[in-house]
Amino acid sequence: MTLEQLQTLNSIVLHGSLKAAAGALHKTQPALSMAIKKLEAEYGFEILDRSGYRLSLTPPGKAFYQKAQELLLNAEQLHSLGQHLACGNEALVRLAYDSVCPHDLIFNALKKCQRDYPQTELHVFGESRFGALELLQKAEIDLAISPWWPTFHSVGDFEVLKIGVFEILLVAAPRLFKGQAVTNVGQLKSEVYLVSEESELSFDSENLMLVKGARKWKTRDMQTLKQMLLSGLGWGYIPRHLAEQELKDGALVPLTPQGFEFSIQGEICLVRREEYTLGPVASMIWQNFLSPQVVNCK
Repeated sequence: MTLEQLQTLNSIVLHGSLKAAAGALHKTQPALSMAIKKLEAEYGFEILDRSGYRLSLTPPGKAFYQKAQELLLNAEQLHSLGQHLACGNEALVRLAYDSVCPHDLIFNALKKCQRDYPQTELHVFGESRFGALELLQKAEIDLAISPWWPTFHSVGDFEVLKIGVFEILLVAAPRLFKGQAVTNVGQLKSEVYLVSEESELSFDSENLMLVKGARKWKTRDMQTLKQMLLSGLGWGYIPRHLAEQELKDGALVPLTPQGFEFSIQGEICLVRREEYTLGPVASMIWQNFLSPQVVNCK
């Protein structure tokens, strides 16, 4: 069995006659007829029913043709992938984003990648507490979308592109403090601090949202953290975009104790390692975010 024989069979079935199929393939009718006869001889059953006005598939021919279509599709995809890779395009691009980043900011760029480079596989990882930056530091991804502070220059040699801003709010379910206003840190310490696990980066990320003496429950999943907050298990920080509706309908309320960081704002940046050259697909993603403000941190 050859790919050419399967292509011949497919053309005959689609066009319904040797003449039409021969014209579509730019071959002679005898050549097509011989290709099908060799295929039938190889497997010992008739694939085409030649008794009618139009050629049709026999019952075993139908089963054979269905599998042949799968093989032809795979061959077409393999050919397309070969051309894609021959142009120097990546077979795989890995991107991680931090939970503070609004999804629309990320996925709009990925839609363009999907459209322009359909043969490139994308691996997208959602992380929290600088986990995306940690994966980039370990060279486990190609691009990171992460909160960014100038102190991160100690983590590695990165090129950084500002693409947006974020806001993290201190919140709780109204019933946690029995509807009372939270005006001091002592009130917070009376309840559990719900927090996402910090990354293993070399800077002290815990100090960014430090509450000394508070009991802590930790989770790696921001959606789990949100559900824990909604259940009244404790208080904690959550990105505004993840709690917009809950803040609007009162399921979560902002806490504003005096002398305490109850709102943290900052830049969201697209980050790559300076020592690695991006391939065409990763470069397209970078260019899609490109703005005049590019910061080099060494």
